[in-house]
Amino acid sequence: MTPRTLLIVAAIIAVVASIAEAQIATPISLKISPSSQASRDLVLAPVERKSMHQRIGATATIEPDAGAIADISSVIPARVMKLIAQPGQNVKPGEPLAILSSVELGEAKTEYLKARSLETITAQQLRREQDLYGKKITPMKDLLEARAQHDAALAEYQAAREKLRLLISPANLNTVQWSNNSHPLSEFPLVSPIAGTLVKRDLRIGGLVNRNEPAPITVINLERVWVMVNIFEHDLANLRTGDMAQVAVDAYPRRTFSGRVTFIGDEVNRSTRAVLARIEVPNPDHLLKPGMFAHASIETGSTREVVVAPESAIYEVDGKMVVFVPSGAGGYSVRSVKLGSRGDQTVEILTGLKEGDRVVAKGGLALKSLIANKAAD
Repeated sequence: MTPRTLLIVAAIIAVVASIAEAQIATPISLKISPSSQASRDLVLAPVERKSMHQRIGATATIEPDAGAIADISSVIPARVMKLIAQPGQNVKPGEPLAILSSVELGEAKTEYLKARSLETITAQQLRREQDLYGKKITPMKDLLEARAQHDAALAEYQAAREKLRLLISPANLNTVQWSNNSHPLSEFPLVSPIAGTLVKRDLRIGGLVNRNEPAPITVINLERVWVMVNIFEHDLANLRTGDMAQVAVDAYPRRTFSGRVTFIGDEVNRSTRAVLARIEVPNPDHLLKPGMFAHASIETGSTREVVVAPESAIYEVDGKMVVFVPSGAGGYSVRSVKLGSRGDQTVEILTGLKEGDRVVAKGGLALKSLIANKAAD
């Protein structure tokens, strides 16, 4: 292709593009009968200038509160005897989740109970010898022998007690008793240290639990979750702990969740140039699940003057955001607008409208349907 031909083709393409651009830029005019019900349903609202809190938009992920998650396992090798709580079940602090059996625990309890009994007996003997010696009935050597026996028994008892304290909680230590056949000394419950939901139970009857393996049970309290957001460097100056935030997830497109910024990281990620921040969000219905992707909109303390229109006045047509502006005699023009931050039922207008303009705030669906009819014609 010769240079002259290339110039001609380029000129033709430019002309076609300019014509297409002119057609796109040409405003669409809509007519609606003033006496129609659709016209009577239209409500106009002014475009105003207001102070709006600056908002920071950020991608986020839902995480459990680090202080409300418990990985539960046995500190000693044990075998699963009975499963009690089921996955998805809400549990309370101290509630048994499973019954395990450990030979090591049974031996430690037996040793402890024997040592405790021996210490009690030798203590009684020591008191008897002390009483007899005080009455000059028994010699000193018998008292010294009784004291030596008690000291030895006390040392064994204390050693057995300390060993058992490594295996069971101090609260359960004083309740250890010789068992009957229905409750062997080797059996013990795995209990939940927190209130929450049993989200993992990787156990089976007869299976072994080892302290060197990952915890087989996880309980998470989802009454409050963490929303971890990535804040870019240029937004850090306006961000403060305590700022209010709105969180949205794809699972609930028509709902937002309110929370507050409680933590701002001190390190910028070298790859993303963002700082990790945390929003704490109440989650009483457990709708927000760990691992969900989310979008957060954080309302900062900084304000600025902006032009706003009612959020209800904004419609999407062919992938563009538009508003309907009255043009007289029952006519309305369609204007494309570029949106900025969102406020309380209002949205910032960057281009397409100016202060004092009026837009259709309610009933605009009738006008939007007219655009579809024009396209069909």
